[in-house]
Amino acid sequence: MGIDRAPVATAWLDARWSAARLRTPGDVAARQARMWRRLAPVIARTPAIAALAGQPLDQFPVVTPQILREAFADWNTLGLGREETEAAARASESGGPGEVRAGVSAGFSSGSSGRPGLFVTSAAERAGYLGHILARLLPFGLLLRPARIALCLRADNRLYGDVASVGRIRLLFVGLDADGADRCARLRDFRPDVLIAPGHVLADLARRTEGPWPLRRLFYGAEPMGDAERGWIGAALGLRPDPVYQATEGFLGAACRFGTLHLNEDVLIVEREAVPGTSRFLPIVTDLRRNSQPMIRVRLPDLLEPLAEPCPCGSPLTAIHPVEGRLEDLWRWPEATICPREVEATVSAAIGPEHDWRATAAPQGVVLETDPDRATEAMTAVEGLLARHGVGVPVIPGGPPAREDVKRRRVRWSDG
Repeated sequence: MGIDRAPVATAWLDARWSAARLRTPGDVAARQARMWRRLAPVIARTPAIAALAGQPLDQFPVVTPQILREAFADWNTLGLGREETEAAARASESGGPGEVRAGVSAGFSSGSSGRPGLFVTSAAERAGYLGHILARLLPFGLLLRPARIALCLRADNRLYGDVASVGRIRLLFVGLDADGADRCARLRDFRPDVLIAPGHVLADLARRTEGPWPLRRLFYGAEPMGDAERGWIGAALGLRPDPVYQATEGFLGAACRFGTLHLNEDVLIVEREAVPGTSRFLPIVTDLRRNSQPMIRVRLPDLLEPLAEPCPCGSPLTAIHPVEGRLEDLWRWPEATICPREVEATVSAAIGPEHDWRATAAPQGVVLETDPDRATEAMTAVEGLLARHGVGVPVIPGGPPAREDVKRRRVRWSDG
C-alpha cells in the first residue's frame, strides 16, 4: 500500500513556500520559534524529557546518539521497546514491511561509527519527510512527468518504497553489496533521472563509464568527498555530484542550485559547538517535526565548517562546506590539529582524484595506504603537509587500501 499523497504534497508546498518566504535569519528564527512551541505536547509524551515540556530549548540536556540508542524506550512517544523495534527493523532489511505498530515503521541507519542507529517513523512523518526532500532535491519539472530515481544504499526500508508511490516515480534500489560491474549495468539500463549514492560508488561508476549519463540531478551522501574527486566524477558522469546530509537524526541539509550545502533550518534548529583549534563546529540538532522519536538537542560528531562568504543563491539557511568527516577523524598532535579536508586535498592533488587511498594517523606516525605505483607521490605530499604544520612524525607505507563496502573513510585517527 502506497503512502497518502496529500500530506506529501502539503510538506512539499510548505518547503517551497518557506524557501520563497524566508529571506533573513530573523525570518528563520521566527519560524523555528513557532514550530518549537507546537512541539511541547510531543515533549510531554517523551519519558526522558517530559518534565521539561514548555521550557526554552536551552533548558534541555544535550544528548548523543549513543544515549538515544541505549535509552530508546525513554526517547519515543509510542511506548516502544528496543527489542521489538529492532526486530521490525531487521525484518524491513529482509524485504518485510518493517512495521512495529500499524503505520509505524522501523529501520537502521548505516552505522558509520559503531552500532547502527535505530529509528521509527509514522506514516505522517514519512510523508512529511518525502515532501521536504522532494522539494529540496528534485527539479520542479521532474514532478510533472514520469521520473526515474535510483538509490545505492546499505539497505532498503519502507521509506524508500514510499517514494515510488508519490507521483509518477519509478524507483530502483541497489544495495552496496552488489557487484560493481552488475551495479553499473543495472543503473545504465534503468537510465535514472536522479541518482543518489555514496562517494565510493560514484567513483566506481566513474571508472567504469564510457560517457556521460542522462542525469538531471546527482547526489552523494553517507561519506565525505573532496573537491577534486567531485570534479573528476562530475566530468566522467556528465553532472556535478551535490551533497545530501542526512542521518538517523533526520534530513539535515541539501544542496542549492549552486551545489552549496545548506542546513535545513526551516525544520531544524542547529546549535554549534566549536571544535578547538579549527574553524569547525559540531551540530547540536533539534528536529522540529519529529513526533514518534523526538530529536531534541542531539550532538552529532560531524565536522561542519560554515562558508566564509554568503552563498550566491541568497538563502538565509546556513551554508556549509560538505561534511568532511567526524570528530574522531581529526589528526591531532600537541603541535597541530589537521582537518580531514586538508588531508584529502593534499593526497588527491598528488596522485589524482581517481585513485583510492587511506591515511590513518596516530601519535607516533601516519600509515598511508595507496597503490604501490602512487606511494612515493602520496608519501611526499603527506610529509610536506605534516612539515607545514610543524609535526615531526614519520609517514609509513601501508600497501594497497582494503575495499570498504559500506562506508569509505579515507582519513582516520587512531589513539593507539
